[in-house]
Amino acid sequence: MIDSFGLIPPDWLHTAQGVWLSVLQAASGPGGLYVLAALSFAAATLIPFSSEAVLLVVITAQPQHTWLAVLVATASNTIGGMTTYALGRWARHWQTPDAWRWAPQVRHWGAPITVLAWVPGIGDALVVVSGWLRINAWACAFWMLLGRSLRYVAVAGLAWAL
Repeated sequence: MIDSFGLIPPDWLHTAQGVWLSVLQAASGPGGLYVLAALSFAAATLIPFSSEAVLLVVITAQPQHTWLAVLVATASNTIGGMTTYALGRWARHWQTPDAWRWAPQVRHWGAPITVLAWVPGIGDALVVVSGWLRINAWACAFWMLLGRSLRYVAVAGLAWAL
């Protein structure tokens, strides 16, 4: 039996849902900041999922650590982004279709375009191509840190507003 889109067997969906719920439960416990760090790092690589949800759980469970949670999420997510950047540099000898498609925009805008590295769907491609084009790593790290920190501050603000 397959899901309504015909892509994933239901038992896989059920298992994935169970794992996600376990992760969120772990994030609400005393080791929540460690869970947040690991998942924020992973979410900035080519693994697609929401580190924002984990941040919200940590803030809800430990509101006194809101700014520390934002700092942990930002730092871990930026380090994960730089890992993706390094993969792009390493894969330089491969001529990938994504690199061809995004290279003109990234070359035109340079490192500042990586401020959008957090945006689902395009962020990973921007970062990989930045590495592929060998755009200055420190500049990319700065712009990624800026974009990611603004995103997590906005999420924390939303958590406090609710």
